[in-house]
Amino acid sequence: MAAIEIEGLADLSRMLQEEAPAAAKRYLLRCAKPAAEVVIDAAEETVPVDIGVLEESMGSQTEWSSGDGETALEINVGPLKSAWWGLLQEFGTKTNPAQHWLSRAWESCKDKVLDVFATEAVGLLQDLENKK
Repeated sequence: MAAIEIEGLADLSRMLQEEAPAAAKRYLLRCAKPAAEVVIDAAEETVPVDIGVLEESMGSQTEWSSGDGETALEINVGPLKSAWWGLLQEFGTKTNPAQHWLSRAWESCKDKVLDVFATEAVGLLQDLENKK
């Protein structure tokens, strides 16, 4: 009897180990970015100055971390580097009291953020299910 040799299993193994986590990260980002936009919109409504520079400088930054076999996504929302002084208004300085405008923005929208994330996640799962 002749031996059967199957080629490509190493490639399949690599793909499952490397590509699946990358796909999961893309999936999480597609859910998280619209949720971050909710916070950005709320922050733009609570900026403490009327000149518009801080309001126009809101954004988000994503960061991945790994440890103990888990990977976590962190999204920071707030003023971009060009408007770093907005954080001084959030936390205060020696001579100016904290205004907590970002904290108020988060409190006003945190339930909606969760709803948007969940809606995006369900929508993506349905899309994946429909592709089968």
